Amino acid sequence: MEAKSIHFVGIGGVGTGTLAVNLAQRGFKVTGSDGALYEPMKSVLTNARIELIQGYDAATASRIAADAVIIGNVITKANSEARAWIQKGTPFYSFPEAVRRFVIESRKNVVVAGTHGKTTTSTWIAYLLSELGLNPSYLIGGVPNDLPSGSAITDGLYAVCEGDEYDSAFFDKGPKFLHYHPHFLVLTSIEFDHADIYRDLDHVKQSFEKLVALLPGDGLCVARYDDPVVVEVAAESLCPVQSFGNNPSAMWRLNDVKETPEGFDFEVLYKKRSIGRFQTPLYGEHNLFNLISGIICAVNLGAPVQKIAPIVSRFTGVRRRQQVLQASPFYLIDDFAHHPTEVLATLSAVRRRHPTGKLFALFEPRSATARRSVHQEVYPKAFAPADEICVSIPIRQSELGSDSRFSADTLADDLKKAGKSARAFENADAIATFVRAEVKPGDVVVVMSNGEFGKIQRRLVS
Repeated sequence: MEAKSIHFVGIGGVGTGTLAVNLAQRGFKVTGSDGALYEPMKSVLTNARIELIQGYDAATASRIAADAVIIGNVITKANSEARAWIQKGTPFYSFPEAVRRFVIESRKNVVVAGTHGKTTTSTWIAYLLSELGLNPSYLIGGVPNDLPSGSAITDGLYAVCEGDEYDSAFFDKGPKFLHYHPHFLVLTSIEFDHADIYRDLDHVKQSFEKLVALLPGDGLCVARYDDPVVVEVAAESLCPVQSFGNNPSAMWRLNDVKETPEGFDFEVLYKKRSIGRFQTPLYGEHNLFNLISGIICAVNLGAPVQKIAPIVSRFTGVRRRQQVLQASPFYLIDDFAHHPTEVLATLSAVRRRHPTGKLFALFEPRSATARRSVHQEVYPKAFAPADEICVSIPIRQSELGSDSRFSADTLADDLKKAGKSARAFENADAIATFVRAEVKPGDVVVVMSNGEFGKIQRRLVS
């Protein structure tokens, strides 16, 4: 493609923003518009010296010169700026189509897909292959701790992509990951999510079945066999499948796991034979399996295990994924969890790592699914490891019917019935005021949201 200048409509998402930065670093003139930007992408885009335009305006299409436009999936057909670009005749692409054209075309692609763990796992695999000298291209929907940025375009043979099952754009309602043509596919989990576009779990499953069908015969499907839906979907693969997990039938399994305040020491078994011991500072057993899936990919690319082990110990993950913002006088941990499975995994991991002190769970139900009532009855179990739960009343409730809205008050009441201390709050300011009055040295505060949560993290830093 001969484009030299590219404009993004909806540049503030972690995916679109990461791609925008990468294109700017490669010499493209990049501009972008969005509503209110939040961290960490606001700083990432600003530091890349990308011209950011606050708000969407049809006049932008006349003022800005662009050879191509990339339209984010949050943009609707009614968006005045998107309509103006299209009517102007400028070539336009969905985000995943742009990823295929600019990042992964003509490469062997490692695609990480699943309801949970995509960002950490794709970051880990990109870091691992980079450290092994394979020089991969990559695009990650987050801000890595151990890589220069969330994206890179190289002359290497491989590309690593985070494969999202959400739809691509208002003009392309198919899942993003169907654009990515996987050669290696990692399936972390398949649960019901994105209730705004999927009817039920079977509907979600259909998208993953289409993804698996894209694998070539000489490809590889790396599947977590603790998830029965993953097992069913992986069974449709026409290429080899290597399984991992606690399931007794899994090829790759954990053994002799030891946890200390510094992290995990664990053994990995392949077909019941030890391939070695590894150490990691990451939280939670779920992250051990994220690491194993990357080890499987690297081993199948010919990497010796003795080279992989020290790289495991150096990997520290992704911002906003159990990220420790401060360790004194109390721990403050920032996390992206919003689905009940993620909430439980995060809180369980934190409780195990920090068994003493009061555990505060601060939750903003912000995602399209979290704002709906689909998981209302499941959330109380997800917060079981916490001692004090603070839930904010969801934003934009008027967009949903009264019978389909998530209720913060109901969650708080259900948690109280289960013997927990729980409260619903109007906003992040009220939660911050409460927590600062209650928290004691040695306690642990976990902030969970897939959004900015009113910058509550800054209010709580001592």
